[in-house]
Amino acid sequence: MLGIHPATVRLWADRNELPARRTGGGHRRFRRSDIEARLQQDQEHKPSPAAQLLVQSVLGRVRFAFTDGTLSTFSWYQHFNDSAREGYRSLGRRVLELLLHALTDGTTAGELRSEATRLGIEYGTVTRNSHVPVADAVRAFLYFRSLVDESVIQLAEVQGISSPRTSTMRDHQDIPWVESLHQITALTNELLPALIEAALAPTASQ
Repeated sequence: MLGIHPATVRLWADRNELPARRTGGGHRRFRRSDIEARLQQDQEHKPSPAAQLLVQSVLGRVRFAFTDGTLSTFSWYQHFNDSAREGYRSLGRRVLELLLHALTDGTTAGELRSEATRLGIEYGTVTRNSHVPVADAVRAFLYFRSLVDESVIQLAEVQGISSPRTSTMRDHQDIPWVESLHQITALTNELLPALIEAALAPTASQ
């Protein structure tokens, strides 16, 4: 039922991650209801194919911007030292994780906004510590968000032109892409002011 190796099931039982009882002969026994509950839990936390495709699309656009030299054409990118670039890359991945949660699971709107604010504060801290001009940090973030927007729009167009009989359509139809774009914009609108405020906050020595 779980589709995994029996050794993994035994490990889950030993870790109390899956309820089990021992027979007199030392064998483990599991209730069907507990197995079904585990299956339901795994399904709820598994990102949808469409949301995963969005993340892959954004990552592809980011990689292409690096490899084709697009980023090097922007003056703001030249102001980033190695520490800033690594910090922004790491935070970008976490923003994509946040978008996955926003599009696929039951995380509340308040929790999503709080996490967006926390990420914005971290963006601002990297900006301040790396001595990046705040305007350039904002330009970099808006460029990253434009890649997300372009990916959503492209996937929405694919949904519109795909045949309902194809697997491509079935993979895309579980997310209303236009509504998702509004949701993504709402989260990034929480993140950006927090970035600016944290970047402009005085340091301890000031």
